[in-house]
Amino acid sequence: MIGKVKIGKSFSGICRYVFQEDKQAQVLDAEGVRTDSAAHMAQDFQYQQAQRPGLGNAVLHVALALPAEDAAGRSAEQLSELLREAGRAYVQEMKLENTQWALVQHFDKKHPHAHLVVNRVDNEGQTIADNFIGQESRRVCQRLEQQLGLTVAEQRGREQAREVGPTHRQAVAATPKAERVADWQRARHEVATALSQTAPYSASFAQLQTRLAPYGIEVKTSVHQKKAGPAVFGVVFEKDGYQMKGSEVGKTFSAGNLQKTFDQHQAQLPEVAQVVGQAVQRYSAEALRQLFAQQAQEAAQKAQETARQTTQAPTRQQTPDREQSGGLSM
Repeated sequence: MIGKVKIGKSFSGICRYVFQEDKQAQVLDAEGVRTDSAAHMAQDFQYQQAQRPGLGNAVLHVALALPAEDAAGRSAEQLSELLREAGRAYVQEMKLENTQWALVQHFDKKHPHAHLVVNRVDNEGQTIADNFIGQESRRVCQRLEQQLGLTVAEQRGREQAREVGPTHRQAVAATPKAERVADWQRARHEVATALSQTAPYSASFAQLQTRLAPYGIEVKTSVHQKKAGPAVFGVVFEKDGYQMKGSEVGKTFSAGNLQKTFDQHQAQLPEVAQVVGQAVQRYSAEALRQLFAQQAQEAAQKAQETARQTTQAPTRQQTPDREQSGGLSM
């Protein structure tokens, strides 16, 4: 099981997201909030959040996902019950029982998954710390895999990588720690390869995420709010359950250097657009018609010139026959 953690500000936004109709949303479980609509749920979260008006990032959002293998042999109802059980166990293991939360299942992807929305302002008005919460979520998911008999997500990621073929480091790894290091190194290499093929053609972190999605890579950014607007100061990439800073992938892929790459791409866009426009204009239907007409006219003129030269060529006159002696008869 994988639990991807995100911290946010807007309960209205996250509640609208989890209730989207195209996700076929289904509320599996909840504590302290109404579940009949996104608006009512958000109001309940916001009422408790008001006890800590200075806490901007009060939304704890966890995407809980099970590998597709766990869906085999289970009906839709059984999968929903499994996600409900996993979600409630996750809340208990993460010590989130003393606050509001809601677990909503989505059906828009092949693998079973649900979204857990938690209020970081608990029922006593205290703030739930988020220090190292990502690492703790990973450890909790590993424990729940054993308790619930689920497929080990990270192990499955390693198996899929080995199906392609192990790296030398993976092949010689003799301990679990060495295996984890080898798998992390492989993931880092795959992220670097994907970035080299996508970053130069992206104009923003959002566009980069779209281009990296087919590679199974997620982009997580850290943002500072400045007068000129939000500015990204850090970036983390995640693949197969392994996370790495942009600078760990390579100096070129740090947040600052990626932003420079995006700026260069944006600066080139007008020039590219001009070249494309000229090409379109040059090879438009009317331009091609004129080009073909000109070529046909030149060919006709050349044919006429060839015929004229042939007609005006001098005719060679034949010499009259003479007697063999070559002289005059006497």
